[in-house]
Amino acid sequence: MSIRIFEEEYGNFGKCLVMSNGTVTARITVDVGPRIISYALDGCRNVLNEDTQRSTYRDSDELHRFFGTDENWYIYGGHRLWSSPESFPESYTPDNSPVRYDISGGTVTFTPAPRTKVGEQHVMRVTLAENGSGITVYHSIENISDKPIRLSPWCMTVGEKGGTLIVPQSREQTGLLSNRRLILWEYTDIRDERLYISNKYLTLRQTDKPEKFKIGMNNIDGWCAYVSDGQIFRKSFGYERGVHYPDGGCNFETFTDRHIIEIETLGVLKTLAPGEKNEAAENWSLIPCDSGFDPQSDESIEAFVEKYKLAE
Repeated sequence: MSIRIFEEEYGNFGKCLVMSNGTVTARITVDVGPRIISYALDGCRNVLNEDTQRSTYRDSDELHRFFGTDENWYIYGGHRLWSSPESFPESYTPDNSPVRYDISGGTVTFTPAPRTKVGEQHVMRVTLAENGSGITVYHSIENISDKPIRLSPWCMTVGEKGGTLIVPQSREQTGLLSNRRLILWEYTDIRDERLYISNKYLTLRQTDKPEKFKIGMNNIDGWCAYVSDGQIFRKSFGYERGVHYPDGGCNFETFTDRHIIEIETLGVLKTLAPGEKNEAAENWSLIPCDSGFDPQSDESIEAFVEKYKLAE
C-alpha cells in the first residue's frame, strides 16, 4: 500500500494531517501546535497521550503580560518541539494558531507561526516509511532575533498513561573517568517507587501518583522504549562526544506525574548567531509485544530487550 496523506477532523484537536502506509498511522495537528497527536499500528491503540480535557496547561498573569495575549499554553499531548534550557514564561509560548504544512512525497514539513517574542522559528518535518512502522521526525530551530541565542532542540513526546519506560545505562569502559550522569530536579524523590535504577537500566512507570518526578542522563546508546498496551514505542536518537548538552550534560530526560509521562531527547547545546539553525532528529518505530516484563528486574528487562531486539 502506498503512503496516503490527507486532512481530517480528529477528536477535539480540530484539523489534523493523517499520514498512513497501511501498517501505521500518524496524525499531526494543523489547527494548533503542531503536535504529532497520534501514532499507532493500524487497529491498535494510540501510544501517545491525547489531553482532550486540557488538564495540563499554563495560565498566569506573567505569561499573559510577556506574550501580550490572554491565551493559555496547552500541552495538548503527543509530540512537540521546544528549546532547552527551560525558562518561564519564555518556554511556554502559546501555540494555539494554525500551522502551515508542505507535502513532498512521504515527507511533510510543519511550520508554525514564528516565536517572535523569544526569537525562534520552529520547524518539524515528518517522514513516513513506505513500509513498516518507521517514522523520522526532524526538528529545527532558527534564530530569528537580532542577537545570539544559546539553545538545544528539545524533542518531547507525551506517552499514553499506564506504560513503562526502559532506558539503557551506559556500560562504556572508561577506567578512572565517569561513564554515567544522573541529573535530578529539586522536586524529584530518588526513592520514588515508580523509578528503578540499576547498573544496566533505568525504568520509570506512569501511574496515578500525583507527585512530579524528573530525571536526566547521558544516553550514549541512543535509544529508549515505552511499553504500553501491547505496543513498544521505540525512539532512536543521536549522541555526540565532546560537545555540550543542556542540564548538566543530558541528551535524554523523562518526566512524569499523574497525568503524563514525557520521553524527551535533547540536541547539542549551541550558540546561534542570527539566521543560524540548530537541528536534531529522532527515528520512531512501533513493535507489537505479546509479553511483559518486571520493571524492577535486570534479568526480566534484559530478556524483554533481547526478545524484541530493542538495543539493535
